Amino acid sequence: MPRRGGDIGDRSHPGKISPEFFERAVRPHLGQARRDVLVGPRTGVDVGVVRLPHHRALIVKSDPLYVEPRLGWDRAAWFAFQILASDLTTTGRKPDWGAIDLLVPPETPDTVLSTILRVLGREARRLGTQLVAGHTGRYEGISFPMVGAGTLLATAREGEYVTTASIPSGAILLVARTPAVEATAMLATFYPTEIRDRLGAADLRRALEFAGQMTTVPDALRAAAVGVRDQGVWAMHDAAEGGLRRAAWEMAAASDRNLDVDLDGAWVDPVVERVAELFRFDPLAASSEGTLLLAVDPSRVEEVTGALVRAGSSVSRVGRFTGRGGRVRGMDGPIRPPFLDSYWAVVERKGHAPARS
Repeated sequence: MPRRGGDIGDRSHPGKISPEFFERAVRPHLGQARRDVLVGPRTGVDVGVVRLPHHRALIVKSDPLYVEPRLGWDRAAWFAFQILASDLTTTGRKPDWGAIDLLVPPETPDTVLSTILRVLGREARRLGTQLVAGHTGRYEGISFPMVGAGTLLATAREGEYVTTASIPSGAILLVARTPAVEATAMLATFYPTEIRDRLGAADLRRALEFAGQMTTVPDALRAAAVGVRDQGVWAMHDAAEGGLRRAAWEMAAASDRNLDVDLDGAWVDPVVERVAELFRFDPLAASSEGTLLLAVDPSRVEEVTGALVRAGSSVSRVGRFTGRGGRVRGMDGPIRPPFLDSYWAVVERKGHAPARS
C-alpha cells in the first residue's frame, strides 16, 4: 500500500490551509504584537500561551465544533469536545474553563440540541472544566458537522506545561496507539455494509470500536503525570488532519528541529491495515484523532512508555530530534506533509458519504 505523501501548496480541498498560505495570509495579520504573548500562532503548535503575573501562564485553545450526526448524537457531541480537549491537554494540563458557540440548523429539534449540550457539559465536568461563556442558537445556512466553535483555557506555573515550540535536540519521538484511528472509525460508520461484505462482521465491529478511541486526552495526561520537560515529556501533538505524517512534520516545523524518523516503524493495527487496503488510503497520512505523538527526554523514554502501555496503549519509537532546521528525513529521503489527508481523499473519491445502514 502507498506510504508516500505528496507536497502541499495552495489547495481547494477541504481541511486546513497550507503552511505557505498561513505564512502569507494569516501571520502578517495578527493584530498588535505584545510582549506578554509567549507562544502565538505557529504551524504545528496546538495552543497559544500568554504570560500572567506571578510566574504563571494562560493556555488557550480554539477549534471548530465538529458534530457528526452519523456517529449518533451522544458520541458526536463527545467527539466534538474531545477534539478541543485533545489539543489543550497536549500541554500536559487539564482545561480550567471553556466557551462554546453552538450554532445549529433551524430545523434542529430541542431533543438534539439538549443532548449535545448535556454531553458537552458532562465531558467538561469530567475534566474539572467549567463552561463560562458562549452562544447557542438556530440559524439559516448552518449545517452539520461544522456547527460553531469552542475555546478551552488553562493556567499553569512556568515550567509546568509543554508545547511543540520547545523540543530540544536529542528528544525521542514516540507514537501512542495505531495511526488512522479516526479514519477507520469514520469509514466504518459511513460504509458499514462495504466493510462487512468485504472484510467480515468481526472487522466491522472492531473498526466501529475505534470511535471510542478518538481522543488523546487520557494518553496525554498519563504521559504528563510522569513529568514534563527534562523530567519526561517535552512536547505532545495529536495526529489529527494529515495523520502521523503531517503531525511529525508539524512538530519539527514548530520547534525548528530536524527530525530523523522511520514512520513505517509505527505499529499499525491489523484492522486499520485491512480497512486502508479496502479503501485505498495511506494510514500514515489519514486523520487520526486518538493517535498521540510525544517528544520524550531520552532518560525518561522507558517510564513514559511504561505508563502508556500499562493503560493499554501501544507505543512505537520512531524517531529522534536533532539540530536546528525544521527538516524531516525518513528512511527514503525528505518527508513533507501530505497535500490532502488520505481519508478526505477517500470521501472525495467516493462522493458524499452515505448514512449508516
